[in-house]
Amino acid sequence: MRNSSATLVLLVLILGASSCSRAPKRDFPLVQKYTTEAGDLFYFRPHDGPFALLERRKALAVAVAPEPDIEAYSYDDRITVSRPQGNMLQNTTFVEKIGAQQALAITADGRALAGGSANGAVSLWEIATGNLTLHLDVPAPVLCLAFSRDGNWLAIGLAKPAGEPADTVWLYETHANGPHRSFNQTAVPALAWSPDGRWLAAGLVDGSVLVSEAGSDHEPRRIVLSTSPVTALAIHPSGLFLASAHADKRVLLSKLPTGEPVYIFEPALPPNPLFPRAIETIAFDGSGVRLAAAYAEGDFRIWDTSALSR
Repeated sequence: MRNSSATLVLLVLILGASSCSRAPKRDFPLVQKYTTEAGDLFYFRPHDGPFALLERRKALAVAVAPEPDIEAYSYDDRITVSRPQGNMLQNTTFVEKIGAQQALAITADGRALAGGSANGAVSLWEIATGNLTLHLDVPAPVLCLAFSRDGNWLAIGLAKPAGEPADTVWLYETHANGPHRSFNQTAVPALAWSPDGRWLAAGLVDGSVLVSEAGSDHEPRRIVLSTSPVTALAIHPSGLFLASAHADKRVLLSKLPTGEPVYIFEPALPPNPLFPRAIETIAFDGSGVRLAAAYAEGDFRIWDTSALSR
């Protein structure tokens, strides 16, 4: 009897020590939710802190340079740009009589705008003058574009080519005369750069993400996160964490560059077949203490991610 009691006490002590040594579970509470029109987007505005709602205006694609608050919208035959004019934004037609640009990207300083079409054409313009500085033909429809923070790199994500196999992630050095490198042969619906420009994440339709170093010729690392297609990506300001949105309306937090899972944000509502891009956008704020997601049907959610800093 005495031996069994001693064994029981020893077991309790072992379990207690085990629970004390276990790392504390991270918590990411929901701090805000609201509903707007379907398709509306948002961006993080550094100069005053909050996420800002952006009406899509029935545009095919939208891109924003939060500083100096320049917005670009693409339509069937034109691109319009909104620039600060005093306390207002002045809307002007930027480019007319062009093919529909289904992807747009602006450099962080608001100086350059890139557009990509379903015909496999990528164009780069100076926003101040409207001058075309680059035209690039790629082998498949353009699904997404992303500039690195310093504007030196433009990443291009393509659909899977209909004919011969071709690379679907292109990395273009904007100050050089040609693509730096290309890789992958499946459709790429989402791209994201780390703030320091070191990592490029490319989200694939098979639910995995390719992580590549911009200036390196090493093969990208493939991290398998889900079986559900990636619809949007964001990298934490520290460069240590990746948020990936998927067609099943879940948002996954993972470590970079390993893909080690950290947390799963489950959807409040199941996927809607009428909105194949179930989550349009995800973004961290500048300090990484908030993560926002914009769902295609107009539902917005913002979570507290300050636990990542701890």
